[in-house]
Amino acid sequence: MRQIHLLIIFCSFFCLLFTVASAQHKISGNVLDSADGVGLKGARISLKTLADSIVRQTAAQDDGVYSLAGIPASEYTLMVSYVGYKPVQRRLRVKGADLRVDIPLNLDFTMLEAVNITVTPQEVAIKGDTTEFNAAAYSTEAYADADALVTQIPGVEIDADGKIKAQGEDVQRIIVDGKEFFSADPAVALKSLPADVIDKIQLIDEKSEQSKLTGFDDGKRRKIINIVTKPEKRHGYFGRMAGATGNEDRYNMGGFLNMFSGDRRISANIVSNNINQGSFSSTELVGAGGRGGGNGRQGGGIGPNHRIAVNYNNTWWKDVQFNAHYNFNTSNKDLIESSNRETLIGENANQFNLSSQQTNRNNQNHTVGFRVEYEQDSTQRLTFSPSINFSNGKTINSNNTRTLGAMQDLINTSSRQNNGENNTFTVGGSLDYGLRLNEKGRSITAHLQSNYNKNDNDAFALSYNLFYDNEQLSRSDTVNNRNTSFSNSNSWEGRVTYTEPLGKTSRVMANLNSRNNNSYADRKMFDFLAETGQYSELNRSLSNEFRNDNKFYGAGLNYQFSEEFFLFDVGIDYQQTKMNNDRLFPEEVRTVHHFKNYLPNANIMYRFSRDQRLRFNYNSSTNAPNVLQLQDVINNQNPLNITGGNPNLKQEFQHAFSLNYNSVKRESGASFSVGLNANLISNGIVNSTLVASVDTFIVDNVLLGKGAQFVRPENVNGYYSMRANTSFGIPIKSLKINLNTNTTLHHSRDVGLLNDVVTHNNTFGINQRIAINSNISRKIIFNLSYSGNYSMIRNGNNQSLSNNYYNQTIRNEITYNFWKGIRVASSLNYRYNTGVADGFDQSFLLWNASIGKKLFKKEEAEISLSAFDLLNSNTQISRDITERYIEDSQTNILRQYFLLSFTYNLRQFGGGGRGMHRTR
Repeated sequence: MRQIHLLIIFCSFFCLLFTVASAQHKISGNVLDSADGVGLKGARISLKTLADSIVRQTAAQDDGVYSLAGIPASEYTLMVSYVGYKPVQRRLRVKGADLRVDIPLNLDFTMLEAVNITVTPQEVAIKGDTTEFNAAAYSTEAYADADALVTQIPGVEIDADGKIKAQGEDVQRIIVDGKEFFSADPAVALKSLPADVIDKIQLIDEKSEQSKLTGFDDGKRRKIINIVTKPEKRHGYFGRMAGATGNEDRYNMGGFLNMFSGDRRISANIVSNNINQGSFSSTELVGAGGRGGGNGRQGGGIGPNHRIAVNYNNTWWKDVQFNAHYNFNTSNKDLIESSNRETLIGENANQFNLSSQQTNRNNQNHTVGFRVEYEQDSTQRLTFSPSINFSNGKTINSNNTRTLGAMQDLINTSSRQNNGENNTFTVGGSLDYGLRLNEKGRSITAHLQSNYNKNDNDAFALSYNLFYDNEQLSRSDTVNNRNTSFSNSNSWEGRVTYTEPLGKTSRVMANLNSRNNNSYADRKMFDFLAETGQYSELNRSLSNEFRNDNKFYGAGLNYQFSEEFFLFDVGIDYQQTKMNNDRLFPEEVRTVHHFKNYLPNANIMYRFSRDQRLRFNYNSSTNAPNVLQLQDVINNQNPLNITGGNPNLKQEFQHAFSLNYNSVKRESGASFSVGLNANLISNGIVNSTLVASVDTFIVDNVLLGKGAQFVRPENVNGYYSMRANTSFGIPIKSLKINLNTNTTLHHSRDVGLLNDVVTHNNTFGINQRIAINSNISRKIIFNLSYSGNYSMIRNGNNQSLSNNYYNQTIRNEITYNFWKGIRVASSLNYRYNTGVADGFDQSFLLWNASIGKKLFKKEEAEISLSAFDLLNSNTQISRDITERYIEDSQTNILRQYFLLSFTYNLRQFGGGGRGMHRTR
């Protein structure tokens, strides 16, 4: 009997083996670049059993095609890898039929080696929308920050305000090894990472979140920089600590610290000073040889500034990327400002406002943000990005203003005292989900976003105002009131998209979307009663409660044709809007507006080669007025500049065009870009200004005095702007320098309303910047730059009000490290202005210098003496040009001081015991 059972079991087992052996199937498909759908020839494909035994292996052929034949029915793990891309594992079940499995691969920022061209001494790699530079080809000072290296890259500039441009475009954020890194402020990111840990610098034209999810290129790009660290620097800690003290109780202290353990990374940046520095770096500490001292970044006013920034990254369960960041900053500034404003009224009737004011501003701000990204087998991606912000501001201001007529005759004077407090709370987030289906190019995505904002404001105003007729006092009044205001808004947005392939080169995308925004504003004005000594009497005519509800519904359809070097995408969205405006106090009034819009879009891209690209993009959009623009309430706390809202505003409609050409020379790394941009707005929301020629009542008991202005928003047509930009960056190997040039031509037509007459201001301008950065050695570092801005303003209503304005800045920075660790640095900054009003400084020369000595065996410490503004000539002048006025202002700014500082650089890699590592 036992033998029979064994025979049955043996036969059954044999039959099972025969059945499995006879059920052979095939797995085939394409391995693709997830961004542009290009096949990846040479990708490695392996099929393993769940026990990790290899069943089949192959390499992708032309267009990324692969095929694995003779596969028995079972469960397997399909593994795909390609140099420069993140490897993919996908679990499969083979049964009853052949399988087609397309594998999209995502770029791996830490491994991108797509096209390497070795140049002496520079390496350049180009892959799709990414241009990569080898950091080893550039020289920086020992212990320099990342920004010192980034400015060596051809086509990259960091201006005096810390703004970063790459290939002619503003850099929106900095990431490190493909991970978020102080995303809220690119300048802080570059000041929180030392140059000696950097392996590569990647300039990336990042696609929109929707394009990443769907693979359907919508043409939207933003320039980002990815810093790739050296593999041996990804385990350990490194940073800087420093402190400085000086004359007149000046001080500067802070530092940054990075603790890296593979994917788990903690970074912190701390600043505390009273020298108006908003960020921390070694060059700012010594006051010379960097972009920190005595320039636009310092800002007007004098007072202490403190900031803490923390960034955390980690990878969980191999599929989840987590980022968290926290930012805190506080400042307390005293500002002294004088200004000259010329109001553009009409022929021979322009008006001048001369004012001087003192202000104390105390601000605090907290921001917390998170980003969680889950990606499974490249077919599913989920991203969640919440954030919370809280800010508080207190202001005390005193102001004295005189208004003069065209013949310099006195029209009015005002002496005002204002103080107030403002609190803002914002919480919001977005959730994005993308699913790529089996069919190549087929996908579903969903986007959900919600935000809540709350604002509380309490403002007190006391002003004494005198009005003149023929320079004789005709009337005086006093305004003494309290304005309490509360507003909140709650918005949400949902969007679903579906893409469907139409053959190998075409596909369509359909979308449905809905948005809802609910806003409420409550503003109450209380007059001061001398009898009670309190702000207790409600002024109903200056008080208002208002609610605004906007509901948007839409749908759209896009068609896309895509080949390796050509992409064409055209589509149209339909949007229906209902806007309810409800005034709840003092009387109830309701208005309802309905809008129906067709919003076309187009995107065309042509690649002449791997390193030359031309892209055209057109988008149309609408912009609804906010609740404060709609609230029909008068604010008279500044009697010379009374403001109000307009509940009859319509939404704006905007057309935006861009044409961009980019080229990077593989042989040298030289980059060249040209950009053309144009914007056209219909129903633009602009300021309508009434300048009273005589005393005028604007509501029952609100008097607009002679020469005073009443401003409220209105819709007008006719605004447009155009801009052309060229950027060129080239390394000159024979001189060991990099040359960057940037030229911008711009023209805009600003439209406004002045005394119910449409006004036009045409502005023509050219901006030129030339910068030379040294790449000689680590001992001698120098930078030389020139920037000039020329503007011509032509008033369409009064040619006599036209104006030309020119300013130029020349900067020279040099640092020399010589005998036994002694370091000297000097920074010269010359600025010249023309066209500003009389009484404002035309030019100044700012000179900073320092001398320091390196300490200890590895020179990781330094003691230095620095001097800021040796000539005691620092000045801050600004010009503001709008459709209704031109204003020059001059603000107090920190002048000459001296600092004695100590700096210590931390380097510890590999888990301890290896000390500091130098790389160049």
